[in-house]
Amino acid sequence: MTALLLQAAALLLFTAMTWAMPSLAQATLPFGVRVPRERTGEPAVTAAVRPYRRRVMTAGAAVTASATAVLLLAGRTTVAYAITPPCAAVLLAGLDWAAYYRAHRAVAAAKAEGGWYDDVRQGVAVDTSIRTDPERFPWLWALPSLLVTATTAIAGALRYPSLPATLTTHWNAAGHADGHARTTVAVAFTPVFLQIASSALIVGTAVFALRSRQSLDAERPRTSAAQHRAFVRWTTRGLLALAACVDLSLLGTALMTWEMSGNRAVGAVVIGLPLLAGVAFVFAVAVRTGAQGSRLPVGVGEAGGARVVNRDDDRYWKGGLIYVNRDDSSVFVPKRFGIGWTVNFGRPAGILALLALTAVPVALAVGLTH
Repeated sequence: MTALLLQAAALLLFTAMTWAMPSLAQATLPFGVRVPRERTGEPAVTAAVRPYRRRVMTAGAAVTASATAVLLLAGRTTVAYAITPPCAAVLLAGLDWAAYYRAHRAVAAAKAEGGWYDDVRQGVAVDTSIRTDPERFPWLWALPSLLVTATTAIAGALRYPSLPATLTTHWNAAGHADGHARTTVAVAFTPVFLQIASSALIVGTAVFALRSRQSLDAERPRTSAAQHRAFVRWTTRGLLALAACVDLSLLGTALMTWEMSGNRAVGAVVIGLPLLAGVAFVFAVAVRTGAQGSRLPVGVGEAGGARVVNRDDDRYWKGGLIYVNRDDSSVFVPKRFGIGWTVNFGRPAGILALLALTAVPVALAVGLTH
């Protein structure tokens, strides 16, 4: 029952995040389409939001109900618990993408038909001070992750001499042990090694966020520059909180591996809830900031001068989601729809970075049940 509830909570949280995305995106990038600020209130833009959200809600409710029914009807079988959650996640992501793409096509068609970029002066804005005077890394926010990892390592060192000859190394989604290995330092301390690896990855991502490429609004350069600084401050703190939550989940895995938690249901909660809490906190930060800080009030005035609109660079964005620009040396670029960054698929380094970033969560997901 615990795994079933965690699955439903994860699917509903993903649905809530996807539903909120139009409100979190930059105003000049509705559904991944670049538009001048004066066009953000066009009927085609506002009319695309409601059907998108209706489709997202319908998909979320249907997939969650179906996945829950499958687990209930299949019983506590290993196959059902192993296959249903990932299949449900992939199906929901596909349905949400279809809803997004319909809205994207509608806005792009209206932009082309209306000639929204005819007779406008295009430009870009850059804040060079972000390189010479970057935001400082909030080391205090990294302490919880460090303390959790240290606590896990100390507990493991104290427990290791009294561990049995073999350890449980895998549990199925129903909470049943189905894998064992001879007790060694490598096996016993796998959760600690995963804590170190995941923390290093997330802290590295946080450092990158502080020095990430900007996506400033050419029509409001000073405001968007101040918003970007506030955005990276909030994002860094959110990521460090997520690191602590991931480490707490791995602590739960360690307690089960070391047979210090006899109740499987409690162990599943200790593993699952911190992860959901961490993702929920990052989502709350995203709601507060918006994409690139677009929702943050900063109280910065703009200088006068000739009106310039953001450059129409839709040709580099496939479907408003995939960035392909071989002439851009950047490996990571801000997302158009969503919060955070994506890779430049026009650069081999971007593809390699995506593969590396995908491999780590997969390894972590495997480690959480070992």
